[in-house]
Amino acid sequence: MAKEEKALAPEELARARAALAAAQGKRRLDLVLEARDPQALVRALPADELYFTIRDVGLGDAALLVQLASPEQFKTFLDLDAWRGGAFEPRRALPWLRIARAGAHLDPKAAARWARKLDALDREVLYLVLRDALRLHDLEEDPDPELVSDRFMRTPEGRFVIEFEVEGTEYLAVRGLLDDLYARDAFQATRLLSAIRSELPSELEETALRWRTGRLADLGFPSLEEALSWFAQPPRAPAHPAGPPPARPPGFLLARLGAGSPLDAAAAALPAGERDVLEREIVAAANAVLVADAVDPSDLDAVRGAFAAARAMLELGLARLAGADPDRAAQVLAETPVKRLFQEGFGRVLELKWRAERLLAGGGAGTRAAPLLDAPLGEAVAALAAKRPRYFPGLEAPRDEWGTLSAGGHEPRRFLAAAELDRTVAALGLAEGLAGLAQALGLAGGNAEGPLAPRLSTLYLTALANERLGRAFRPDPLARAELPAAARALAAIDDPRLASGGEAGALLLELARAGAAELAPLAEGGAARPEHLSAVLVRDPS
Repeated sequence: MAKEEKALAPEELARARAALAAAQGKRRLDLVLEARDPQALVRALPADELYFTIRDVGLGDAALLVQLASPEQFKTFLDLDAWRGGAFEPRRALPWLRIARAGAHLDPKAAARWARKLDALDREVLYLVLRDALRLHDLEEDPDPELVSDRFMRTPEGRFVIEFEVEGTEYLAVRGLLDDLYARDAFQATRLLSAIRSELPSELEETALRWRTGRLADLGFPSLEEALSWFAQPPRAPAHPAGPPPARPPGFLLARLGAGSPLDAAAAALPAGERDVLEREIVAAANAVLVADAVDPSDLDAVRGAFAAARAMLELGLARLAGADPDRAAQVLAETPVKRLFQEGFGRVLELKWRAERLLAGGGAGTRAAPLLDAPLGEAVAALAAKRPRYFPGLEAPRDEWGTLSAGGHEPRRFLAAAELDRTVAALGLAEGLAGLAQALGLAGGNAEGPLAPRLSTLYLTALANERLGRAFRPDPLARAELPAAARALAAIDDPRLASGGEAGALLLELARAGAAELAPLAEGGAARPEHLSAVLVRDPS
């Protein structure tokens, strides 16, 4: 009979959680190993947060955490690391199996811990690992099989010759696993090997996936359908009372609330029990982002980003429902389910997405693939109109850098703060004004495609150059020989057509003057450089 495990006293566990929350990297590992009862502490923590800690420290350095983990926690480690897109990847499981088994042949306690983990592993997972790593020869069918590998063994009961299709540490992991399976129950080990030759891997993988889904659901990981429902417009009906939070122990890594935001301040006003429930619900929100965005759990930066995005949506939702009133915020947080808060916050982002889509549909801002508006506005509109609206960090560039490659050279990402939402609202207002100007000036609706299509300031400056050279105000490409004359004609730009455009008109004028300044060296006959040719459209000499 297994020895009953000791549990930490609530006060001791609370102190340990607080210390772990304040620590980082290998210091967290040290805190666990320095605890009065490291195994009891490990097993009192959520399995997913242990997994993230092990990944942060490194599997090799955190081997003892793997070995001290309970069988259920160990299965969660494999659930998070060895599955990608609903498919089991056996080779990703092998390092975990090797680390969990390490030292088992030297230390009876380590042997007992490994034995319990091995007994608890899903049969389907063992099958998929061995099927990927072994080639079986049934000696009843072929007493003298032809072997192609120098790594092979004859099973103890004499039924099979096994060739190993893995090398190095992977071979050691699989060989150790086989040895232990036969040592514990030779009959069951033989049945397992026989199943490799007879059972369909797709059916066993489907069963393994169901077990995995159930375990992760207990930790607060939703199904894909449920995760996507968080990213929906908030319903008009009043919020229903929240269901029970995920049945997970209190953690330390993902949802430790501080005192730096309205959400944190509102949470501080809750009774201790409600605060613990809120932390678990925030983890559920972060897990919804992980699942909906198909984040790789082994990518800790992406995991942290998902958590930050979930917190941001909750902050935005709380601000929508409570404004800037701290007392009202505490009341809203106590009465409103976290999912509804998340949807209220995402609803604010959705409203911007719809504005961006209307702007693109109106024809004055180009397309997502070929934005007409200068960077970073064109990129910001395109990011908002994506299937999952995103924030474009180029909006934070100084205004004198707008219209340059650097302003457009950023990757869209999730919204992480209310200031980013406010910045995007202002940018959309500018974009709408510029789109209206583009249509009024006859500069919208071109056929150019792709990210290198000319932007509005280039089209405007080209049309203005044509006008000042005695032609119609149209963005027809200039001949290269005309560039010096165009540079002189554009030496000073004051256009009453832009003066009526408000802030958008002032921005276009500013961008046009910057482009004209690039052309200025050509006014006295200087050689044309690439940057000169980007300020206006130039006709191909051929």
